[in-house]
Amino acid sequence: MIINWEFVKQRTLWSYEDLIKKLQQTLRYDFVQQYYNHTMEEAIDYVDEIHTGYLQHRGHRTWLDGLITNFTWLQRAGVENYLDLVEQVASRESCEHFLKESGFGFPELIETLHYLLRWVLPFPTPLREFFDTADPTQMAYFQALKAQGLTTNLDLLEHGRRAAQRAVLTQGTGIPSTFLLRLIHQSDLARLAYVRGKTVRHLCGGGYDTLDKLANADLQEMEAAMNAYYCSLDKRPQDFKAVVQLGPLIGGARHLPRIVEE
Repeated sequence: MIINWEFVKQRTLWSYEDLIKKLQQTLRYDFVQQYYNHTMEEAIDYVDEIHTGYLQHRGHRTWLDGLITNFTWLQRAGVENYLDLVEQVASRESCEHFLKESGFGFPELIETLHYLLRWVLPFPTPLREFFDTADPTQMAYFQALKAQGLTTNLDLLEHGRRAAQRAVLTQGTGIPSTFLLRLIHQSDLARLAYVRGKTVRHLCGGGYDTLDKLANADLQEMEAAMNAYYCSLDKRPQDFKAVVQLGPLIGGARHLPRIVEE
């Protein structure tokens, strides 16, 4: 079997090893394994949730149908869940063996792994993106979390999504519980596909500072609230609309698993 490994970088921007490493790093979190590690049957259903949520029933049907075909094939090949798939293709050698045994195509595998990384699994966002770097108090809080080994939103959600966990963090870092909970919610919003710290700050500025508020938002009301927020910054709302697309954000929020306990 001849495999064009350069195709991975052309499709995903990363080498095969880097793509696998990113998936492994995300799948190592307990909450990711609990809430995201779909069986292949669940993966097939979740493709339709992507279509109705993030994509708002628009286009991309050929791509989505291709993913459904891929997960159906993987199910027949005996793949249990996302973690099982990634473990079976963790190296180039094991990937070649998996493809030979299953008959699955290499381009289809890469498309599936890329989809998991970009659309399904939460992407790590540096915690620094949620802090005001000009505020000495906030940066002291940031350093306190860093000293605990918490440097991304996924780290913080792993160790602070439950009230009891936050109590331990508050005691260990001296960070006020109200600030910590706000940071948890910002980290939670960053689980949305293609959302990073800057978008989270804008959502919070418009009053949509929790995943539930976003999921329950009325689109017209949210557009008005966000327009008012942008105007308060002396910015034109249209400058942000291409970056912060409200409909897909609301749709995505409605399909994300709820993991934060108040």
